[in-house]
Amino acid sequence: MGKTERFTGLNVDLERLATRLQMYLQENGFEVAYSKDSTAPPSWFFIQARKVSTLRSIAGARRSTDITIKGKPDDFEVAISTGEWGKNMLSSAPLFIVPIVGITATVAKLYTAKSFESNLWKYIRDQTRFLSNSAVQVESRERLDKRSYDCDYIEGYPGWKDRVEGGKLVLERSRDGSNRIVFTSGKGEIVIPAGSIEQAQIIARRKGLHEHDLMIQMVVKQDGGKSIKPVFNLRDDIIAGVLAGINELVSEERALRSIEHASIVTDVRYCVKCGAEIARSARFCPQCGAPQES
Repeated sequence: MGKTERFTGLNVDLERLATRLQMYLQENGFEVAYSKDSTAPPSWFFIQARKVSTLRSIAGARRSTDITIKGKPDDFEVAISTGEWGKNMLSSAPLFIVPIVGITATVAKLYTAKSFESNLWKYIRDQTRFLSNSAVQVESRERLDKRSYDCDYIEGYPGWKDRVEGGKLVLERSRDGSNRIVFTSGKGEIVIPAGSIEQAQIIARRKGLHEHDLMIQMVVKQDGGKSIKPVFNLRDDIIAGVLAGINELVSEERALRSIEHASIVTDVRYCVKCGAEIARSARFCPQCGAPQES
């Protein structure tokens, strides 16, 4: 593993690309850490990932998949390599554990035909395309970004019993954190706050005119605790990007509430004898009792 690709002319919000990669890696069963430079907006992102396992060897515990994103929205590079967990390429920037704040999604399941690295690169290329022109902010007091997709509403929303065709599914990012998903059609408008979405997944129609057609189903918790399951039909070639966008909106909402739980990777190290993860300040390993180097 060790490859770099350059992307030009797409005007991609690099921070959003980094966030989507973090969520994708978590969904593939990785523990994830990240770092970025202090410029505004950041021009350098470093993501580390290691497989979550209770039976890791010392070497396995330290091995990581490293992803570097650097450059400008319209001209940037993405590099994937292997490294050592907890070691940052930019010593001046701390490395933080990424809290799991997304929703249960199934983006990763769409990228299973090849090896992990091949699937990861396919996901990166797809997301750069989906996020093209995302670095241009909509001039609005309330909304940072609005993405609109052609969509047929299928079923599952109270009061809407019939199939509604020709609608738009809009993903809206807000300056104040009140992200939302909006569906509009000639019949009316549905507004779903991102914070109310408990799950989003891709399902396939099993019968009827469009058998095997892919759709997104959400589990939405309403006031009073009742859950509904609206289903939206989108083109198969964009459905993975839309699902990643929904997960991104929900994750941003939850991150605001859980950022204080993030821990710094550099506060841990590994036992010199058994390889267990221990506090950097520990003089003895709590697992095997071996004394540690100062």
